Amino acid sequence: MGKKRKDSSSDHDEMVEESTTSADPTESNEKTLDAVEKKKKITPGVIYLSRIPNKMNVTLIRSYFDQYGHTGRIYLELSKNEGKSKRDRGPKYTEGWIEFKSKREAKLITKQLNNQQVGGRRRTPWYDDIWNIKYLSKFRWAHLHERFQYENEVRKKRLRQEVLQAKHEANLYIENVEKGRKLRILEKKMKTTPQELNIREWNYDQQDPHEAAMRRKSKKKEQQQQSTGLTENLLKQIFPS
Repeated sequence: MGKKRKDSSSDHDEMVEESTTSADPTESNEKTLDAVEKKKKITPGVIYLSRIPNKMNVTLIRSYFDQYGHTGRIYLELSKNEGKSKRDRGPKYTEGWIEFKSKREAKLITKQLNNQQVGGRRRTPWYDDIWNIKYLSKFRWAHLHERFQYENEVRKKRLRQEVLQAKHEANLYIENVEKGRKLRILEKKMKTTPQELNIREWNYDQQDPHEAAMRRKSKKKEQQQQSTGLTENLLKQIFPS
């Protein structure tokens, strides 16, 4: 009897060992699958809104799209022409980008809401608006930053060109003003008489060359006669007759 009990206990131990060994591979497989799933990175997806419904802002859009998925970062482009009337007070947005934590959610939301009515309460100003949504494949949030940086650089370059053009035009205006002032001074001088300006008048009369030659000859004769008269007087004084 003792031997039979020993055999039965040994058989029970073998069954327990087999059960434990048979359970180990399944648990290890589950652990490896969990590890693989954890290793897989969930890539976010970005959707583009070509039109923002009236009176909607970031908080309202976030609360709206949180009903369909896990929203991340949201950016809305502010309109340059904001309404100045009392009805149109508040910021207006032209377009927007929404990041979801997974591409799958972004694709499903795009299919579900594109060209669909916004809805909500009937009194809301966006009740009758229609969503225009597009999923941006292979688009990351960093690409949006690059686009904004490029637009800022283009805007700065345009501003520099406008400033240089304005400076050039201002310099030309100053030069023209200075030229006009000098011309007005010259016009005043031309209107005034030479006596007021203390300018000496020079009158040149052209002489006849024949008359000028005759004058020169007559001067020479007079000089010769004067010289001969002097010599005669000297001789008379020296040699009196």
